Amino acid sequence: MHPILLSPILNLLLLLFFFYSLDATPSFWPNKETHEIQPKETPSVCSQTFACGPLQGLSYPFTGGARPGHCGPPEFHISCVDDSPELTIMSLRYRILELNPVHKNLRLVRSDLWNSTCIDKLANVTIKSEFFASNENDDTEVSIFYGCNSSTITPKPENWFPCNVNLPFNDSYYLIGTFPIHPIMGDVNCEIETTVPILKTAAAKLGANRSQFQEEIMEGFNVNYTNPYDNECAKCLNVKGGCGFDSNSSRPVCFCGDRVCDISGEMIAIGNSAWFLRFVLALDSVTIKW
Repeated sequence: MHPILLSPILNLLLLLFFFYSLDATPSFWPNKETHEIQPKETPSVCSQTFACGPLQGLSYPFTGGARPGHCGPPEFHISCVDDSPELTIMSLRYRILELNPVHKNLRLVRSDLWNSTCIDKLANVTIKSEFFASNENDDTEVSIFYGCNSSTITPKPENWFPCNVNLPFNDSYYLIGTFPIHPIMGDVNCEIETTVPILKTAAAKLGANRSQFQEEIMEGFNVNYTNPYDNECAKCLNVKGGCGFDSNSSRPVCFCGDRVCDISGEMIAIGNSAWFLRFVLALDSVTIKW
């Protein structure tokens, strides 16, 4: 008996697989609803920009509109709601008033405080994460009190406003910085206290005119953003590629044309081709005896 090497057979198998793969649809594209890639989509769409309301020419790391979710980290997905751009940070929705990609700065306001002083979700706003952080040089905080038992007190303090948030009492108050507490509030109990950032310039105007609470809240506050994957994405430029994001591994990926590639420009094996290649390499290392 003589051992028969499989290399000629393997060459034939590889040739057949090559022609088969030309017509095969890659199976690794996840579905769009989980911010992953659809079978009919290709990474080339990530070279496009999109616009929403006052924001124009949005690109990496932001996604939305013509830029599907796989074109950037999920934390930077912008929803266009009635032609108004919105960003979700730590489960709260914010309307984007301004975006400066050069200084990586955003002007935000809570979406439920737009044209309203009664919030939908009773949660404090503390923006500090791997991606976003409040700008302490520009911002201060306003404390808002809801459900206060002061309905029989007259006249109302200048920092009072009515608000029905499904609490026993509808009286509400705000305090900002060193804003003086009205003496009458010493006997007032409130059900809920929450804090919201506000611009220091808006706080100064509010101190001069305390009836402008809603208007000054709508000026928003400043947030700095950071993309922790910037250094890795910069390597994509070495192969004239674009940067996207793989939600399965939670890591950035490079796009070369309409294919995912590594930083050397080599195409990455996808779908079933990876296991087939491992199978072929394993066969190439064995012999069969007759």
